[in-house]
Amino acid sequence: MHVSPSSYARAFTSLRASTLSHTTCRLVLFVACLDVDALCAAKIFSGILKHELIPHRTCPVAGYSELKARYSELDDEVTTVVLLGCGALVDLTAYLREEEKDDEEDEEDEESFVKRRRERRKIYVFDSHRPWNLQNVFGPDDVVCFDDGDVEDGLLDKEREAYEALSKLSNAEDSESDEDGEDDEEHASDSDAETDQEREVVDDDLSGDGSASEADDVQKTPTSRRSGSPDSTPSSKRKSPSSPRSPLPSPRRQKSTRKIRREYEDIIAKYYTRGTAYSTPVASQLYSLLSYLGDASTHDLWLSIVGTTALDTLAPELYRRLFPLFRDEVRRLNPSATSVKLSADDTTLVIQPDFRMFLLRHWTLYDALLHSPYVASRLQLWTDDGRKKLHKMLAKMGVSLSVARERWTHTDVSLKRELKDRISSVAGVFGIGNVVRTGVVRKFGFRGAMTAGDAVESVAALLECGRGKSVVDKENVNPDAKDGDEAKETYKAAWIDNFWTGWDALDDVELLLHGLQRAQALQQAVVRAGTALLEKNQVLILRTFRLAVLKDGPDLELFSNPITLIRLACWVNECKAEQDDRQIPMVMAALDRTRDTYTVVGLPARVLKPSGNEGVDDEDDDWVGDEEQETMQNSFGITFQEVAKQTHARVRIDSFESSVVEVRKDDLTGFLEGMTIVGVR
Repeated sequence: MHVSPSSYARAFTSLRASTLSHTTCRLVLFVACLDVDALCAAKIFSGILKHELIPHRTCPVAGYSELKARYSELDDEVTTVVLLGCGALVDLTAYLREEEKDDEEDEEDEESFVKRRRERRKIYVFDSHRPWNLQNVFGPDDVVCFDDGDVEDGLLDKEREAYEALSKLSNAEDSESDEDGEDDEEHASDSDAETDQEREVVDDDLSGDGSASEADDVQKTPTSRRSGSPDSTPSSKRKSPSSPRSPLPSPRRQKSTRKIRREYEDIIAKYYTRGTAYSTPVASQLYSLLSYLGDASTHDLWLSIVGTTALDTLAPELYRRLFPLFRDEVRRLNPSATSVKLSADDTTLVIQPDFRMFLLRHWTLYDALLHSPYVASRLQLWTDDGRKKLHKMLAKMGVSLSVARERWTHTDVSLKRELKDRISSVAGVFGIGNVVRTGVVRKFGFRGAMTAGDAVESVAALLECGRGKSVVDKENVNPDAKDGDEAKETYKAAWIDNFWTGWDALDDVELLLHGLQRAQALQQAVVRAGTALLEKNQVLILRTFRLAVLKDGPDLELFSNPITLIRLACWVNECKAEQDDRQIPMVMAALDRTRDTYTVVGLPARVLKPSGNEGVDDEDDDWVGDEEQETMQNSFGITFQEVAKQTHARVRIDSFESSVVEVRKDDLTGFLEGMTIVGVR
């Protein structure tokens, strides 16, 4: 079932009533450990539960297989499970509860069966990934999906009608099959010899050639439970209507039923094959819940803004749509934030001009421009001509190279105040008209201030690399393991440790500042790797998508982490989109020598932004452009599954991001060739 935003508070009241206990922990939070938005959401939700005195346990997970394993280990006292940043794309009833279903079918006592059904765990889903698996949204009420308004606004009316119609058809077929079975039993009791012969025939039919068992093995993988798989639509156990004792429907009725079924199945298939996209961030949904409960605070608002800003790279239209709401909330909760008086415990939020420069407040102006994906793609800073153009732009701004290379904290105050006007005066000439925008800044007393974008980079760097002494830390990115499976488990353990580091950083400004240093080192590695790919012309075009493969380099170990690889793919994709007018998707693969696999990610075609003034000089503007309303759909999740089936490549599709897949090193060539044949929708 689904819950609309207006019913969030009522759904939470039900959750609180079923989990409030002073003796046992009945609630477990499963959090996607590589997602900044999910991390911020978990922090908000944990605060809500602590305020309500509800015992709970937070369990970060790295993929669907680990989610299923941790779920199966829960004790009987756990009555409620909350998924943050995962769960929307798969049929949770089928995937997580296969063992429970088997146990229920074995129950002989009807009273015990009813009691077990009543005490079944309830699963609450907060996830920004789309499309919804319709079984979760319109199926039984033991799975509760917190929707952002799409269902309430009628955007899924056709899919809902198709789902309900197919469910009725499946139930009708099951009823007919059950009646046929009863008639068979009555007839069997009259003739034992005939029954024995019929059983022999049935046994011969079921034995087959073994292909059915292979199909069953495939369906047990997380991939088959994703949206778009055969298990995502209502199904029935079909039986052959060959019994002479069952009345057969007329041929005309059978044809009409098949036609109706095909029409509804086409509607659902079209919904799933549109590709994946992002909807309202989870942190924003939980802040809406706090608003309905009347417990919103400045810290919760900050976490919500950070979680939403984390999707600015992959889904910028979401941040632009939600920013006016955040701006109003900042003004409401921080009415005196414009005061120039500063104190040691000042943690207010303010609306200030922000720049598309990487960590400007914590780096130099030159490095912030050089490592900015936005500026680098427009000026082509990976070339000598591009860097000369950057020097020319600084000269026109009246900033010398020596001043530009000073730490921002040591830069002259007059330049800080005039930077917006200076860069705006030359931005149009150099094609970076959107470099100035409005952002949210949080003060940390005398220790400085940080924008929401800077906080995202810091937390993301901690999730990728932890708090080790160096970015390329053997403990995090290149564990010494004997085989691929052991190495994979070591990676996941490191990612979970990094999750708790990021968790602590959201409350520890010193750790957050340490994360900024890691973010700078990571971005330098991304720019080095991306520059090498572009200079050597290693970004190829294969029919319907761009391809880049990383096989060597000083920073190769870093890109075994899917977050870092997506960061590099976004940088290269934006640079190539500005260099080439063809708007086609991007595929990037990075070799993991430890596990002898390639990590492959797919990004949708980048929609070019208008080069006009996008910034919000007037704070009452809506900050929404007509050309940036369309949500980018990523169809690589479906493409990867189709190619894996056709090429029989050894792949692992286990990430919460459907566009991330692991391919065995020897199978990569065939896998990419299959993608050129299948194409990208």
